[in-house]
Formats: sequence, C-alpha cells, structure tokens
Amino acid sequence: MAPPTLILITGYARSGKDTLAGGILAGAATPHFVKLNFADFLKSAANTFMQAVGLFIKGDRDFNEDDFKARKRKFLVDAGTFARSINVDVFADLFVRKCENAAAAWDDGIVVVCSDWRYVNEYKVARGLESAGWRIITIRIDTTGIDAANEEEGQSIGAITREIPIGLSYSFQPASKDKIHAEGIFIARQLGI
Repeated sequence: MAPPTLILITGYARSGKDTLAGGILAGAATPHFVKLNFADFLKSAANTFMQAVGLFIKGDRDFNEDDFKARKRKFLVDAGTFARSINVDVFADLFVRKCENAAAAWDDGIVVVCSDWRYVNEYKVARGLESAGWRIITIRIDTTGIDAANEEEGQSIGAITREIPIGLSYSFQPASKDKIHAEGIFIARQLGI
C-alpha cells in the first residue's frame, strides 16, 4: 500500500510552480491525485461573496480565472490578510482537512500536489499529516530573472528557504515551460507516484 503523498512547491510568482505541478500530475502513475492549493479556499470565498452581491459571472468575473484574478488581486490579498490576522493558520487548517478527506476517499496512493506554498506556517501545519503516515516532499523552483513580486513575497519565500528543509530544488532559464513540465514528469517517476 502506497503512503499518501503531499508535494509542496514554493517559489516566486511566475517562476513555473503551476507548470511543474502539471508535469508531476502528468507523470503520476497513480490514478488518485489532487491538485490543491492553499489559496483555493480564499478564491472560493471571494467567488461566493461576488455571487452574493450579484457580481459573479463564471469565466468572466471568477477568481479561478487567471486574468480576472490578476486584475483583482488586491481584493484577494486584502481578504487573505484579514483572515490570517484572525487565525494565521486558517488556510493551512482548511488545506489539511481537504487532504485528509481526499485520503479517506481512496485506500491507496493519494497524491496531493500544491503549487502555492508561500508561508512557513503552512508547512508546519501540513506536517501534522506525517503522524497519519503521509510522506511530504518539498520543492523550490526558481527561474532566472524572476524576483519577488513584492516585499511580503520576498520575506515569506525567504523564510521558507531559511527555515524549512527543501527536498528538491530547481533553477530554470526564462521561457522554459516545456523543460519545467518535463522535469515535473521526471519528478513523478523519480518519486514513484
């Protein structure tokens, strides 16, 4: 029986985290995998808010759509900052519960890939899964010329790099989407997932 596996990917915005995650999922041999991000809960709540006030249009005004999310990022940042000011672990706690629910749905080999690991506390909360037999893999990705989007991102990713053991670390040149995706496929095979 394969242990449940959580793959946490960190790096600056636009460094290729989602592309690497896509490659890992494409290369995974297990049929039981989930792409789950800490911010999924925030985006869902933001969409629910917009629906409640009559502004939500799926695909046009939807925080799961990259263009809309980029244009309205300040709302997500402010809402996330507000929620974390009340409970710093709010999104990490929700994430872990979702991982536990996914593992309960399948008996063998669930793989959860997270491409938006941004804070030390997220890792610390997720480590609680180890007591339930989870294997946690940490990955950092960098792309030359991509720096922190803002001071807060620089500080949070810097803290991860200093405080958390990174299992795998990759650095790519710009415009390497195909190479990043291929590396993700290789990682899945290397990890035996």
